[in-house]
Amino acid sequence: MAIKELRILPPLAIGRLGAAARPMDNYEALVDPHHPLAPRQLRPAPTFEVDPDSGAIRSYEAPPELRFTENGDVRPVAPFLEVWALTSEPGREDVLEPLTLELLARHGLGPDSVRWTVHVANHKIHRRTGDENDRIDAQVGPVNDHAVYQLEGTCPHFRAGKRLPLGHVRYLRPTPEFPGIRLRFTPAAGRVYGSSAEEQPKPDPNVTDFLYDANRGTWLGYSDNRNSPRVTSPSEIYAGSRDQEGNWVSKGYLDDECDGLVRAELTIDGTLLSAYGRIGAGPPAYAPDSFPVRAVADELEQAMFGPTVTPDEVSLEAAEEVVRRAFDTVRLMNTAVLNGNTVNGQVRGASTMVAQDTNDTGRLYEPIMAPSLVDRTALLNLHQQVLAGLRSGTAPWFADVLRDFDDVGDLSDKGRRKMPALMRGADGRSLALTRRQVDLIRKVAQRAIFTDNGPASAATSAATPEEQG
Repeated sequence: MAIKELRILPPLAIGRLGAAARPMDNYEALVDPHHPLAPRQLRPAPTFEVDPDSGAIRSYEAPPELRFTENGDVRPVAPFLEVWALTSEPGREDVLEPLTLELLARHGLGPDSVRWTVHVANHKIHRRTGDENDRIDAQVGPVNDHAVYQLEGTCPHFRAGKRLPLGHVRYLRPTPEFPGIRLRFTPAAGRVYGSSAEEQPKPDPNVTDFLYDANRGTWLGYSDNRNSPRVTSPSEIYAGSRDQEGNWVSKGYLDDECDGLVRAELTIDGTLLSAYGRIGAGPPAYAPDSFPVRAVADELEQAMFGPTVTPDEVSLEAAEEVVRRAFDTVRLMNTAVLNGNTVNGQVRGASTMVAQDTNDTGRLYEPIMAPSLVDRTALLNLHQQVLAGLRSGTAPWFADVLRDFDDVGDLSDKGRRKMPALMRGADGRSLALTRRQVDLIRKVAQRAIFTDNGPASAATSAATPEEQG
């Protein structure tokens, strides 16, 4: 059996910051079939437990309960990356299988034959300033042992000897019980770091340590040049305050998020095989029973498979999941404030799409929806109607009120009231579902009506009162 190629699976692993010593356990987020719009039920799932001394996996069991914090600290999500091998034998098709101790031994190799290299970075400051000396990078490897390797970010504009902790990685020790070749990425704690022009800066309760030397770099006191191509939309998304001229000025904060590449290498009979995967770290999920209406996975799915779905991909379950995630998102919002309602006598109480439209275009500041329609009960009833209508084939109107990708700048009353409402996309205008999501829902709505036997039958598609919420 020959090893032809290597793969790292998953090819993209996203961790979550947390300061607790033990990483978060696995869990499932299950939909209650009798209350499909209720928060998902969280159930413990089998989890690898790693021995902190040896680096070997010692068990694979579901915990008795889920705990997202430990001693007041958030438990980080620390993903595993596995190495898989594309193998070939005479008389059979190539097979993708896990790289294990046994497979290595067949080629006269051991686990120390696998070498790992990790390069992660936090380029948020560099993204703003454009100064190459503001890049924060951390590298490990190549390594083939099972020690813990800290990812310590360095930057030319840091104070002497200062490092930004970006988490750590460990090549897990394979055993006969768990023979797979795996690396684990544990993100950083989720702390805030600062900048200062002084050796002993004034205390700031938000800051763990002062890393950035404001005498060498410009991040402390930085302000966007609105004519720069590096300006984001919206632009003022870094911690700061207004100066006397109304400019948004940076407070010089840094975070310990990062993303980067993991590479595994193996030399067989003089041939170097390698594979890489991507890792990243973001903030904890403080609403783990809810999913966003538009996620990175939706972007990747559209990039891979295109903006339309094929007939065999059209399913009621997939369309329902979009509706469910839409309500998940709305449930976590203060819809009265985001709609532009006057709340407790206060007008323009937060940064909203209403304010964004007014600031950017001079449009009249007024609520997007009728104030009474954004009440939580009204929104729940609306999503229940959509869900029941999709199941019974009576909601073709829902597809018509979805916002198309090229209508995000429609500031008419009708345009602003399309779904999803009240939310902003990455372009600074109203959020739209991906074209693939919209195409799916529209085809489900059409198929529900135009089936081979005419209108969808109640026996196959109608929801019971319990299923409707």
